[in-house]
Amino acid sequence: MDFRTIESRPPAAATPRRLRGVTPAQQARSEATFQALIEAGRKALDNKTFDEMTVEDIARAAGASVGAFYGRFKNKEAFFSAIQEIMVRDIEGRLRAVLADPATEAASDVEFIATVAKFSVGVFRTHRGLYTASFKHSSSRPGAWSPIRRLGYNVSGLIAERLVPRLRRARRTASEREVRVGMQFVNGLLVNAVMNDPGPLSLDDDEMAQYITRFLCSFFGIARSAAVRRKPRATGRAK
Repeated sequence: MDFRTIESRPPAAATPRRLRGVTPAQQARSEATFQALIEAGRKALDNKTFDEMTVEDIARAAGASVGAFYGRFKNKEAFFSAIQEIMVRDIEGRLRAVLADPATEAASDVEFIATVAKFSVGVFRTHRGLYTASFKHSSSRPGAWSPIRRLGYNVSGLIAERLVPRLRRARRTASEREVRVGMQFVNGLLVNAVMNDPGPLSLDDDEMAQYITRFLCSFFGIARSAAVRRKPRATGRAK
């Protein structure tokens, strides 16, 4: 499986079920409007915070009216929550697909870790705007970060389901908690990269996934001989 298509493409905006403040679609046209509004909001968050994003701008970008927006969403808060829920469900579904892919199941432990690292980095790159908006909005509404926290917990659980048996087969000490702790370090690194970009390693650096692979292999006691192949440094001398 080419995980690059899974990590980078935007989610399909299926209407979340039983989501407070969202009116279910009654016909195909209403569902299409819903999808257009969600996509417009997702794109707006790439450059704006929750407070900067306006209903008028979202409706205009979606080719819809303000009335159509309020016909589907109780308010802007409900709209933001819908975007979060769609992202969470989409990422979990795509990770399940990656982990269940025969190529992933047949991969070595190092290759499995590398797939997890690349998928994780891809998620944060694709959704950095929503991560940033959720974090900033949590200062005024603490619950705004809850879907992101839940996503991290569910993702680490999915990874643990596949990784713990691998580690035990290799006679390494492993538990669900150990895997969750390792992924907690990874999520902390990536959240910090999105929010602060402290350097020297940035989210968009090609080496980000490689360093995460190295860290997780070391954390879980997986041999690193083939984990990362560093690119030779340019010497400036002609060959």
